Amino acid sequence: MSVAAGVSLVFGVALLAALVVTPAARALARRLGVVARPAADRWHSEPTALLGGVSLVLAMAAGVAVGLLPLGSSAGLRVQSALLTPALGVVAGALIMFVVGIVDDVTRLRPQVKFLLQMLAGLTMISFGAVFPITPWYVLNLVATLFWFVAVTNAFNLLDNMDGIAAGIGAIASIFLGIAFIKQGAGVHAVLACALAGAAVGFVRYNFHPATIFLGDAGSLFMGALLAGLVVSSHSGVSGSFVSVLFVPVMIIAVPILDTGLVMVTRTLAGRAISQGGRDHSTHRLVALGLEERQVAVLLYVFSVAGGLVALGLTGLDRGLRILLGSTFLAALCLFAAYLARMHVYQPAPGNAPRRMTLLVANLLYKRRLAEILLDCVLVALAYYGAYRLRFDGALPPDYVAAFQSTLGLVVAVKVLTFTLFGVYRGSWQYTSLLDLYRVIGAIVASSTLLLLFGQWQVPELGASHSLVYIDALLAAALVLSSRISVRSLDLLRRSLQSSGESVLIYGAGDGGEMALRELLNNKGLALQPVCFLDDDVRKHGAQVHGVPIVGGAEMLAHAVDRFGVSKILIGTKKLSPKVLLALESFAAERGLELIELDIQFRKVVSVAKQPGVHLPPERLQSDWVEGPSGLKQHATEPA
Repeated sequence: MSVAAGVSLVFGVALLAALVVTPAARALARRLGVVARPAADRWHSEPTALLGGVSLVLAMAAGVAVGLLPLGSSAGLRVQSALLTPALGVVAGALIMFVVGIVDDVTRLRPQVKFLLQMLAGLTMISFGAVFPITPWYVLNLVATLFWFVAVTNAFNLLDNMDGIAAGIGAIASIFLGIAFIKQGAGVHAVLACALAGAAVGFVRYNFHPATIFLGDAGSLFMGALLAGLVVSSHSGVSGSFVSVLFVPVMIIAVPILDTGLVMVTRTLAGRAISQGGRDHSTHRLVALGLEERQVAVLLYVFSVAGGLVALGLTGLDRGLRILLGSTFLAALCLFAAYLARMHVYQPAPGNAPRRMTLLVANLLYKRRLAEILLDCVLVALAYYGAYRLRFDGALPPDYVAAFQSTLGLVVAVKVLTFTLFGVYRGSWQYTSLLDLYRVIGAIVASSTLLLLFGQWQVPELGASHSLVYIDALLAAALVLSSRISVRSLDLLRRSLQSSGESVLIYGAGDGGEMALRELLNNKGLALQPVCFLDDDVRKHGAQVHGVPIVGGAEMLAHAVDRFGVSKILIGTKKLSPKVLLALESFAAERGLELIELDIQFRKVVSVAKQPGVHLPPERLQSDWVEGPSGLKQHATEPA
């Protein structure tokens, strides 16, 4: 029997066991009253059975038992003695977290107690020899191993906040880890990973929306602990490379790490305790953007699969390319997290003033655009290294390695300074315009020109190979411009996913029609969905405006209404002739359609104090304004 067949058997047995055991665990939880009840900081609205962790552990045990039989060994899943003891430590630590989760599901442990027990489970795993070989210093490796164990365990615990999310992503991560372990020849690790994957896939059958059973803390803590332990004790540690040991696994479990980082940063900036529950996870923010629960689960599954594919692709590359491609992928995920962080999910607590450190961090991130500058530093550095790799198509000559190392800091500094001088950091990403794109391109052209002159003067390698500077300019423009249009691109994706409301046909694809389209797309409260344009200019036929097609002129009116199910016709131009306007009115009346138009007027503001029936206290009529501690203008009578 082949290795693939043996692993498939392990996966299949665990999956079938989960399909059988999960309904029994659900019935037991309901009989014992171990259920998750609705709460203000929880997502579910009906009492739902817990003890999903019990079915997960039992189903996985069935798969492991099959995998460690002689049949499994004959399939090539050999158990190396050097890895058996650390694997036992991983299982021991995960089982400790399973017991902690069971107790927490039944009695609710305090966060401090759970943290101490997580430390105990991590130390138990370490005592079996499961240590992250990141650095040459053993003590530092112990600290890094313990931190990784606690961080990943909590990441999966926090991710279990919506139907099917933690179990599905855990299953995907386990599958990709299992594939990586098979490639490394780590048989026992492959058996554990594939058994967990099969058990999680079977459990998702009952946990996907609408869920009838939850993982509970027992399941999420066990899953996170096992995945964290498998990474630190795997065969990849023999390479001693930081990229091999840590970078690839981070790609595989990027979604839980991203969600945890998002929660920690946003809660810190909001002055909230990190351990405090709430609907502020990436899943909740995606729902707030208009996606349904099933769409959220599928979208995060796609991200998890993408991370796994990137990780497997990185294993076949050299160290430099791993850092280049992996960092680019992580930067893209961070941009997506920043987009989700824009969602307002916190209600200000009365009388709860933000802490001084929170104000300092918020001012640094908001007022000084520190986050944008740090991101640009990373993107510029990646572009510069990518230029060298593309220029030489492989390993760099020693003299060019030295040239890269000596000029990297200068290139980053010059580009960021040029961005500042050209006003790149003045724009808003949400409303990125052609002017913002011209600023970026102008700054890159100017900085690349300076780099060419400096290379001709001081760096012979750059002087002899101008193509390095040209490739660097193209890559930097691609990365920086992609980051600037990321918000608008994600807005476009969100609109395509949440198409809802009455179908609207816009007559007129000029400036007025484009303005009307943007208002419909940005203002979901109108509950109107633009589906197509009509325009009398034949040169526009077949084109699109913000993804909405121009299907023809007046002769296509009846066809467009029938094809797209139009219920309203919006006139987006002031240039219609009376004849065409009369034809539209007659057609709308005949079909029972509503004829509307966008009317923008500029009116003089009438003072609130002069409006009849409005009485303001004298102190609110004062006109003196002061500058508050945040640098924003506010009324003198408002609290500073």
